[in-house]
Amino acid sequence: MNTGPATGGAATIRACTAADVELLAALEPAGKNYARSTFRRQEHGECVLLVAWLGTTPVGSGELEWSAVPELKNLRVAERWRGRRIGTALIGAAEQQSAAAEAMEIGVGQDNPAARRLYERLGYAPTGRSETFSYHYIDNQGVRQAATEAVDYLRKRLGSASPLI
Repeated sequence: MNTGPATGGAATIRACTAADVELLAALEPAGKNYARSTFRRQEHGECVLLVAWLGTTPVGSGELEWSAVPELKNLRVAERWRGRRIGTALIGAAEQQSAAAEAMEIGVGQDNPAARRLYERLGYAPTGRSETFSYHYIDNQGVRQAATEAVDYLRKRLGSASPLI
């Protein structure tokens, strides 16, 4: 597994380090605890938390979960930094991390056509698998919310432009 930095546009993408966790956690709403819990999972070899940096400012992240087919989850770019190829760079870094695997998957909310267009432009194709999840999360104001999300899964063969279905 390669955990060194990658660059995309002006952003540097690298795996979260212990020194990054408290900075990332301080940027989260109170009670969210995403950075700490995901970093614990990273320490146990379950995933890698990829973080996009512009200088010393974290501007996006994605969680690459290790499984038979690695899956990029929770991909996000801060709203003010969208449209600068940071999401594309995070996906590219996840693909580099997954190079030993045959393919990589990304789930996309059925209500997020812009993200789906990005993934398809990058060579991801529908697998035919969809799931609906109900969950709770902490919003930007620190309030616990309930949500239900329908997700389609897309897959890309790594090392090739051909989709793997």
